[in-house]
Amino acid sequence: MLDFDIWTILFSVINILVLFFFLKKFLFGRVNAMLEKRAQMVQDDLDQAKQSAADAAALKSDYEQTLVGAKQEVRDILSAAEQRSRAQSNEITMQARQQADAILREAQKEIERERQRTLDGIQGEIADLALAAASKLMEQQVNDETNRALVNEFLTEEGVGE
Repeated sequence: MLDFDIWTILFSVINILVLFFFLKKFLFGRVNAMLEKRAQMVQDDLDQAKQSAADAAALKSDYEQTLVGAKQEVRDILSAAEQRSRAQSNEITMQARQQADAILREAQKEIERERQRTLDGIQGEIADLALAAASKLMEQQVNDETNRALVNEFLTEEGVGE
């Protein structure tokens, strides 16, 4: 059967304890240090990944704000350009109207001057015709029928009659 010797058991326990302390001192410390080092590297990688994700989110937010600002700036620029174009259009239209009014006034003045020259010319011709007719009448003194014939003859000579 099995024989139990106390000294063997004690010696075995002491051997196991010495082996355990020896392994703990030289092997477990290094293995634990290596495991802690790996755990720290994994934790650092996770922290770095979280930081990168946070940086990416902040960068995305900045880009979105910049994009919104750029869109607003584009709207402002377009609005200002539209206002300037309207102002220029209104100014050009006003200048065109002023020029048209000035041309119209000048044309009306020219028409009035031409009309006055024509009236002056006609009055001169009427005066000449009247003087010529009076001188013809002075030369001849005749009755009403003869006067009419003389006036018609006079007008034909001057190019006014038939």
